[in-house]
Amino acid sequence: MMSGLTTVSIQNKTCHIYEHGDIAGSGRKGVTGKDHRLPVFYWGVGEEDRASAEAAVSYLESWISKRRTPDAQGSDGAVSPGAFILAAYEVENWNDAFSPWAAPAVFGRDAFGGKADGTLEWLLHDCIPYVEKNVSETARFSVGYSLAGLFGLWVYCECDLFAGAVSCSGSLWYEGWLDYVQRAAADRAGGGNYIYLSLGDREEKTKNRQLAAVGDNTKTVYRLLCGEQGNAEGILEWNQGGHFSEPDLRIAKGIDWILKQFDV
Repeated sequence: MMSGLTTVSIQNKTCHIYEHGDIAGSGRKGVTGKDHRLPVFYWGVGEEDRASAEAAVSYLESWISKRRTPDAQGSDGAVSPGAFILAAYEVENWNDAFSPWAAPAVFGRDAFGGKADGTLEWLLHDCIPYVEKNVSETARFSVGYSLAGLFGLWVYCECDLFAGAVSCSGSLWYEGWLDYVQRAAADRAGGGNYIYLSLGDREEKTKNRQLAAVGDNTKTVYRLLCGEQGNAEGILEWNQGGHFSEPDLRIAKGIDWILKQFDV
C-alpha cells in the first residue's frame, strides 16, 4: 500500500483517500500568504480504479517534494505547511452516475441515464462528512476525467459548497450542456473559486459531429465561468494527444495547479 493512501467503503461505495501534510494544523497561512483553506479534492473514477489514484498521488508527491527543496523556501527560510486531501471514489455505472440528465448514446448503444443527482447526494450526505470529519475551513473541488469531468463542472455549478473544479478532457459536448452552463454561470457567486480545464489537442479532430464540438464548447465554458461572469480564477490548458492520452497525468496536473493557489 502506498503511504497515506487508504481504501474504505462509504455507504457501499469504495473510496481511496490520501492525506498530505499536517491536516490537523492546516488552518495557517503559508509563507506567501495565499489561500489558507484546506483543499479537499473529490475525484470520481470507475470501478476498481485504485491504480488511477496511486498514479496521480505519485505525480503530486514528486512535484510537491521538488517545491519543498531549500531553493523553494520562503524569505524567512521556512517551508510553508501546505496540506490537502484527495478522495477518489468509485462508481458502478459510469454513464448513469456522472450524467446530469438523460441523453441518447453518441457512440455504441450505451445511453446516459441522468443519475448524477444521486452521486451528488452521496457526496454531500455521506462522503464529505466522512472525509472531513476531523477538519474545518476547507475548499472543496470536484475532479473528473471525460464524463466525470463534465460531472465535476456540473457539481460546481449546482452546489455552492464547492470552491471549484478540475475537469480534464471533459465531455463538454454533452447534449444541453452549454445552455445549462449559460444559465448556471450567471447565478454562481464569485470569490475564492478556481477552475482548471484541459483538453487534448487532437480530441476535437473526429468524424463524430457531436464529439467534434468539444474544443469550441470547452473554450465557451472557460469564457462563461472564468471570463464573462468573473466568478472564478481559471486556466484552460491544452495537452498533446487524444482523449485517452495519459489521463492520470492530466488529472494530477489539474490538481497541482489548484494546489499552487494554496501554496502547497
